[in-house]
Amino acid sequence: MNMKVNRVRHLLVLASILCLIPLTFAAWSQSKESQEKEGKTVTITGCIAKGEAADEFAITQNGKKYGLKSTKVKLADHLGHKVTVIGKFTRAPGEGEEGEKAEEGGDEYADVQVTSLKMISTSCQ
Repeated sequence: MNMKVNRVRHLLVLASILCLIPLTFAAWSQSKESQEKEGKTVTITGCIAKGEAADEFAITQNGKKYGLKSTKVKLADHLGHKVTVIGKFTRAPGEGEEGEKAEEGGDEYADVQVTSLKMISTSCQ
C-alpha cells in the first residue's frame, strides 16, 4: 500500500512539472518581446523594398516587416538589394502608428532609424 502512495505522489509531481513547462516558455517569450523596446539597437538582414511613405523603405526578417528611415544612409540606393542594417527602434515592436496593436497582415512590426548598412548582395535571390 505504501508503494502505491509513493508512486501516486511521484506521478502527481511529474504531472505538475509537465504542466509548468508551457508556462515557463510563455513567460520567456513575453520577456524576450519586452526587451524589444523603443530605442533598442537592432540588426536586421533582408531585402530593401519601398515602404508605405515616400521617404520610407521596408525590410522583412523572419516574417516581420520593419519600416526603415535614415538620415545617414541612402536607402534608396539599395532598393532590391539584400543588406544588413543596424539601427534603433523608433516605434516599439508590435505597436501601431498611434500606439495601438498592429493587426496581422501587411502592417509593419516596428520602425527602425537606420544608422549603418552593409550590402550582402545586389539581388534578393
